[in-house]
Amino acid sequence: MHILAIDTATAATSVAVVDSDGAVRSEAQVVDARRHAEVIAPLIRDVLADAGAVMSAIDLVACGVGPGPFTGLRVGIATGIAIAEGRGIPVVGACSLDAIARRAVRDRIAPVTVLTRARRAELCWAAYDEHGRRLAGPLIRPEHDLDIDGYVVGDAGPVDAVMYPQAGDLADLVAERLASGEPLPDRVELPEEGARESGAATADILHDRAQRGLLLLPARPLYLRRPDAVVPASMGGGA
Repeated sequence: MHILAIDTATAATSVAVVDSDGAVRSEAQVVDARRHAEVIAPLIRDVLADAGAVMSAIDLVACGVGPGPFTGLRVGIATGIAIAEGRGIPVVGACSLDAIARRAVRDRIAPVTVLTRARRAELCWAAYDEHGRRLAGPLIRPEHDLDIDGYVVGDAGPVDAVMYPQAGDLADLVAERLASGEPLPDRVELPEEGARESGAATADILHDRAQRGLLLLPARPLYLRRPDAVVPASMGGGA
């Protein structure tokens, strides 16, 4: 089985082609928070070519579902869904912070805190044990109110090492979960968080799923809060 993995939850656009045993055949990344939509198609083309693969050889699409800023996150997920729909193959989501933690514990076996940008002087936050198992989060927290433990990685805040989600790590996580017998995810109904809430209700649902050995998610964004923008009243939206 060949997995095409995509992540745009941070400033990085990352794409990889990975075998079902987690072996990365090709991977590429561009770090530019304003160019997700511009670079994703060329990256997919180039990664497939470098792997010696064609789109018809892809059996599953894995998408990083965040949390992350709204626009960039949607680019990767929408692209993954479009490819999967066009090919008639499954598309699976996984928490992008889990992919960062996976690489971090491989580099240094220690408890890990992952911090990524959420804008509005806030950060996406999650805590992991030395094996990369998520202990708490993902949440959105103010920069001045962070609970930090162990090795701190990510792309914002007081990090020990800058790390972005790598599509190869994301695909490896998905392949491992599928090999363990975890089924493809059913639709998970996540709460609609308020614009100034932290995402705690979503974190509770994901924690409960993890306790039951379920880490895979539908290809739906983990925003953890409503967008600031609203539909104008003249178009039928609220005030």
